[in-house]
Amino acid sequence: VHICMSRGDTFPNFHGQLDVTGIGFQIYDAPSSFLDMSGSLFFRAQRIFVHNARGWFGDIPLEASGDFGIDPDEGEYHLMCQVPSVEVNALMKTFKMKPLLFPLAGSVTAVFNCQGPLDVPVFVGSALVSRKLIHLPADTPQSAAYEAVVNNKEAGAVAAFDRIPFSYISANFTFNTDNCVADLYGIRATLVDGGEIRGAGNAWICPEGEVDDTAMDVNFSGNFCFDNIVHRYISGYLQNTPFKLSDLNGETKVSGSLLKPRFDIKWTAPKAEGSFSDARGDVIISHDNILISSSSAAFELYSKILTSYADEDWLNWRECSKAVAMPLSVEGVELDLKMRNFEFFNSVSSASFDSLRPLHLKATGRIKFLGKVDEKSLSIGDPPKADMNSTVPLINGEDAKSISGDISISGLKLNQLMLAPQLAGMLNITSNGIKFNATGRPDESFTIEYIGPLQSTSEENLAGKVLSFSLQKGHLKANAYYRPLHSANLEVRHLPLDELELASLRGAISRAELQLNFQKRRGHGLLSVLRPKFSGVLGEALDVAAKWSGDVITVERATLEQSNSKYELQGEYVFPGCRDRGPAGKEKGSLFQKVMTGHLGSMISSVGRWRMRLEVPNAEITEMLPVARLLSRSSDPAVQSRSKDIFLQSLQSVGISGESVQTLLEEIRGHSAVPYEVVLEDVNLPGLAELKGRWCGSLEASGGGNGDTTAEFDFNGEDWEWGAYTTQRILAAGMYSNNDGLRLEKMLIQRDNATVHADGTLGPKTNLHFAVLNFPVSLVPTLAQVMENSASEVVHSLRQLFAPIRGILHMEGDLKGNLAKPECDVQVRLLDGAVGGIELGRADIVASLTPTSRFLFNAKFEPIVQHGHVHIQGSIPLTIVKTNASSSEEEENELLDRNEATWVRGWDQERSKASPDEATDRKGQREKNQEVWDAQLVEALKGLNWNVLDDGEVRIDADVKDGGMLLLTALSPYANWLHGNAEVMLQVRGTVEQPMLDGSAYFNRATVSSPVLRSPVTNVGGTVLINSNQLRVGPLEGRTSRKGKLFVKGNLPLLISEASQGDKLDFKCEFLEVRARNLL
Repeated sequence: VHICMSRGDTFPNFHGQLDVTGIGFQIYDAPSSFLDMSGSLFFRAQRIFVHNARGWFGDIPLEASGDFGIDPDEGEYHLMCQVPSVEVNALMKTFKMKPLLFPLAGSVTAVFNCQGPLDVPVFVGSALVSRKLIHLPADTPQSAAYEAVVNNKEAGAVAAFDRIPFSYISANFTFNTDNCVADLYGIRATLVDGGEIRGAGNAWICPEGEVDDTAMDVNFSGNFCFDNIVHRYISGYLQNTPFKLSDLNGETKVSGSLLKPRFDIKWTAPKAEGSFSDARGDVIISHDNILISSSSAAFELYSKILTSYADEDWLNWRECSKAVAMPLSVEGVELDLKMRNFEFFNSVSSASFDSLRPLHLKATGRIKFLGKVDEKSLSIGDPPKADMNSTVPLINGEDAKSISGDISISGLKLNQLMLAPQLAGMLNITSNGIKFNATGRPDESFTIEYIGPLQSTSEENLAGKVLSFSLQKGHLKANAYYRPLHSANLEVRHLPLDELELASLRGAISRAELQLNFQKRRGHGLLSVLRPKFSGVLGEALDVAAKWSGDVITVERATLEQSNSKYELQGEYVFPGCRDRGPAGKEKGSLFQKVMTGHLGSMISSVGRWRMRLEVPNAEITEMLPVARLLSRSSDPAVQSRSKDIFLQSLQSVGISGESVQTLLEEIRGHSAVPYEVVLEDVNLPGLAELKGRWCGSLEASGGGNGDTTAEFDFNGEDWEWGAYTTQRILAAGMYSNNDGLRLEKMLIQRDNATVHADGTLGPKTNLHFAVLNFPVSLVPTLAQVMENSASEVVHSLRQLFAPIRGILHMEGDLKGNLAKPECDVQVRLLDGAVGGIELGRADIVASLTPTSRFLFNAKFEPIVQHGHVHIQGSIPLTIVKTNASSSEEEENELLDRNEATWVRGWDQERSKASPDEATDRKGQREKNQEVWDAQLVEALKGLNWNVLDDGEVRIDADVKDGGMLLLTALSPYANWLHGNAEVMLQVRGTVEQPMLDGSAYFNRATVSSPVLRSPVTNVGGTVLINSNQLRVGPLEGRTSRKGKLFVKGNLPLLISEASQGDKLDFKCEFLEVRARNLL
């Protein structure tokens, strides 16, 4: 380096180069030293150029390039500086900044210029939070802010303030060392939970600014999601809190001195719902107090918190090792809360209870509190973290702080239930508990006491906690005591549910008691409600008594009395494996989650055994219907869906589908229309509310866990009415087992002379006998519509099919076999019957589904007005899709066939049990009837020789004689047989895929009318033959009116595949008068 100075120069010139490595130096009044600096200095006259200078300023890595003048009077800085990345707490330590009340985390990168005179330079630049997370030293405990950044790194977190993560933070700054004013602008912060904050302002950073009230003027504005932020401090806030503030819009003004800043915060919640709709408020934080004021249509809140700061101790706590409290101390609290139907809890129904009214709890009243803290004051917040290079212990034990004062409650109501008209008392809060005691008139008091640490939630400290509650207002009394892992007691007297308005629950709880001992695993409960009402269920009284002993919960008595009905219930539930789990079982969360998601029924059945008995001495259907609707709504939707899927799969497993049934009925309806125009209007079934009648009965059931589900029932109904439909008696008694199916001892439905009977077994091995006697045919579509529960296309097709049929139906049959090999025998007789206005002298049908899946039938019909008949019999193979049943299942079914199922009752096994003689007589009568039935069936189906037919072979024989043509044409809209001679024979052989038809038809002196022709066709005579699926007409002649003639002759194939060029049918007519208007 060369130094030279010419004549007249006031300052020397420098030339040369200086390379430095690893040097350190201290600038006067700088908060930290420069360390490990390296770079190159180029001297040019009175300026020094800095090239690739880098090093450390305290804990801040620093890089710089540029030049500066060395003339003290005229020299200036022209330096470009860069900070690659520095941890924010290290940055604050380097500048000796006082720690904040809450921890910070993140890394900052900055670029700035140093320019201006040497004695008063100006720093201009920008800072940005870096995505590079600098790990803390091993000896430094992790703070809540650091954990927030790490846990939300995938969501884009780069920095955090306490538990609130940010995805982006940047700011621009200008600091003039001449006036010590820092201008901050372009401040921008984006929260991970949504929202953005912007700000700008200035601060006077100097010793005088620490006490000058005008030192700061910074303004912030923005929005953020309040609920997501609170959720980070209160676990489960989003799920368990009914009210949500959603997004908050706010403005904040920071003013005052550096050591005593003042925060003026104004906020609004434009998207808040419920009681917080249109909520807004102000928060003013100053050195002496914190003022909170907020309001909405449902509440007004004013609070004042007196604060003080241990300034001297706090300023020096880094330099000394003595332990002091945090700087912010609470000296007193003033609270004034007004509520006007403020909703603090609601429970909107889940999918299982979508028809029930939601539960709302709203509070009305005013609460005022004026409290003071003892002279030591109450410290709030967490102690400074170790990342501030120190620890600050809290004050515990006998010296724990407390806050106490006067509290007054006026007009406090829960919904419409008045709890505290005018109460006054004391509220005392310590670190070891809370005690509240207020009184009013002699019969009015309110007490709450909580013993235990307020902040500790560990299971080790649960045993020492106690919560007690006592309320009295006139006759209303409520007392509760809870000691975790030990005991719980609850007692309620004279609670008016009408005023409490819990959803649709109404009535008055005259007495409710609950006592639980968790250590001995014992407990009992009582409930007595007068005039209960819930979701339309009305009652005169409800009484419940239950007890808990070990693994068993027993419902000793549950009685619901209505005006004309009474229900009595007893039951037991056994928890599985309770002894293997501790008092706080690990499955608690999962069970609670199942209950909250509406799967209580499936949860109970999957975790434990149960049994119950329901007795109904007398009941009215009109009073029972609301109960049925409630139970149907509360059923598990997942179970309903699975049951529907299983039912459809079972139908498909036996080759039955809804589409095939509907197609068949449509085909029959198309070829069997009524001969006269009938407009069938939809039958609107009465509503369920129109069902009336009386009934009584009992039900015993057990199941759950991995065991079998069994049930035994006995049902009796009398004088049922459903709109225009009435029944005199309904009886049903039997048993059910999930392994053996349903066993009906008796089933009877009676309306006047019409009855429906059934008895036997439905299940893996079915043996059911049924009978329908004196049943009007016109009610068959209505019965199908009731079963379908809707006016479906299938029901409409049935009504079209049965529209021309009248008469009294007698049907008797047996259902046997199983789903894989169903068997059925049935006999049908129609008395006083008519088809299309043609009265029948005889109508008998005998049908059977054999074990070899072959359908046999024999039908005979004879009209009264003319001699003749229609006789059809046949044997058709059915293709039944078999399920993939394993050999073990088949062996099990055979075992069930050899050994009858055992039916065991839960309680009172001897009740309603038939004597041995009665059982023998009933069995003997059944066997006798079965022998007669079998003989009749064999006689009706003899001659079919179905047992010697090949697989897939079809055999159908049809015989129509004379007046039988009346019945055939009665089902056709285009022709009516009036009289004459006819002999029709038809045989069907072959297979279903390739049928072979043979037959003949001879007509003589027949007369046929048609709505298409003006005059009937008389003297019809001729022959029609079918030979091997070939139709041969030759000839067939007839006359109409005086001159009209008809002539038909020719041959046609019945199958398109057998057509040939010579096939033709000649049709000739003379003087044929046709009236076919609007026919198509």
